[in-house]
Amino acid sequence: MIKAREILRLKYEIGLSLREIGQACNCGKTTVSEVLKRAEKANITWPIELSDKQLMSMLYPPTNTRKSVPEPDMEYVFYEMKKKNVTLMLLWEEYKEKHPDGIMYTQFCERYRNFKKLNKISLHKHHKAGEEMEVDWAGDTLSYVDINTGELKPAYIFVSVLPASHYPFVYAYSDTKIESWIDAHVRAYEYYGGVPKITIPDNTKTAVIKPDRVEPLINRNYKEMALHYRTTIVPARAGKPKDKASDENMVGNVSRRIMAALRNRQFFSIYEINQAISEELEKFINRPFQKMEGNRKTAFEKIDKPCLQPLPATKYEYCDWVETRVAFNYHVEYKGFFYSVHYSYANHKCWVRASSKTIEVYIGNERIAVHTRNYDKFNRYRTLEEHMPEEHKAIYAWNSERFLSWAEKTGPNTRELIKKILENSDYPVQGYRACMGIMRLAKSHSAEIMETASKEAIDKNVFSFKYFNIILKQVINNSSKKQADTIIHHENVRGSSAYSGGGIYVN
Repeated sequence: MIKAREILRLKYEIGLSLREIGQACNCGKTTVSEVLKRAEKANITWPIELSDKQLMSMLYPPTNTRKSVPEPDMEYVFYEMKKKNVTLMLLWEEYKEKHPDGIMYTQFCERYRNFKKLNKISLHKHHKAGEEMEVDWAGDTLSYVDINTGELKPAYIFVSVLPASHYPFVYAYSDTKIESWIDAHVRAYEYYGGVPKITIPDNTKTAVIKPDRVEPLINRNYKEMALHYRTTIVPARAGKPKDKASDENMVGNVSRRIMAALRNRQFFSIYEINQAISEELEKFINRPFQKMEGNRKTAFEKIDKPCLQPLPATKYEYCDWVETRVAFNYHVEYKGFFYSVHYSYANHKCWVRASSKTIEVYIGNERIAVHTRNYDKFNRYRTLEEHMPEEHKAIYAWNSERFLSWAEKTGPNTRELIKKILENSDYPVQGYRACMGIMRLAKSHSAEIMETASKEAIDKNVFSFKYFNIILKQVINNSSKKQADTIIHHENVRGSSAYSGGGIYVN
């Protein structure tokens, strides 16, 4: 009030300008102008015979009671904040467009913080709609009786949640292997009817081979599934449960609301457990919120569902990835079956990608071979002619039936020997080479000799070209010696009497 009084004095008594008054009173000319306007409006003239209190009440009279300011709908603000790129500033600006005399931005933010605190929904991090899915195995298990053995077996519970709407998915498995882990994700995406942009697991071995704060090494099977569904795997940091706090909280809810409700029921299969879980899950998602309108299902349909990515055209088929090495015979082994690659890749490290229908072989990101998956236990090799070196292609033109057909013309023993060689070869080409070697020997020896050698090889349980060649030579030697020792009797052969006493032989 001292400054206001001085402003009036300098104006009306001294006659200074607004700028000069501001400089003298150490204030801006805008302030000087406002004080003079208020004095003029209150009919205050100089000299002033009012006390400071009287002067203040005349310059700044009490305002009329303000109209009630329209309050923003904080529940609407809460749900809108979960949408991508939506900010409090944007929502406040929209509010002010509708209510120009509404509260200011600072008050708007304060009301939003109080709303979250009052409804116990203050989070470690702010989740956007349709952006994340957090996944984990529940710590507790259910159990079922194996009807074949009577043994009590555990059922492991997979739990996923969309943190923006707190919408869960729950499913039981007999193990926690990679096949079950990936199947659970596929079922979750199908259940939600869409795919989030980010999937957040913990550092379980089925998800992360090597944890790292910057570049964790993701299981290749898991990574391929993520590529199929166009989601990104972002593992939570080791020892940081708040990175997926929503799922940790949901695991607790599932344990209390679903697993506890089933604790006294007896099950005889995983299928029965999942039926019961489905019923309890439906009750849980339809349970009303305590301090907010709606439930988890309505929240999901309002928040997450419109923002999820669409499901791909085809459902993901689980594929097993196995790291191995191409053998010297240019074949790779997968579960006891052998598949060819080009011979130039022999001894190279590679990856085998196996589905129920196909076998693919990769070196790095390059696919070097693909085969229809083999289930024939009596013919475990799958070989493509284009994978062979030239010297093997000539052999490949033959097959087992052709060798057996040839051997049958020589005799039953030779056929049986060829059959044994084919059956006992680790690799068909090796057996074919031995058979062709025997064929070459047959061109130089009689069927009788071949049959004898074949019989002896079978009796000795020897089924290789090397040892057959040795046996054959022994048979030939024995046959020659026998022929030399045998005396031939024939009417046209002259005996010793023809030469004794110089007698004349008459025919």
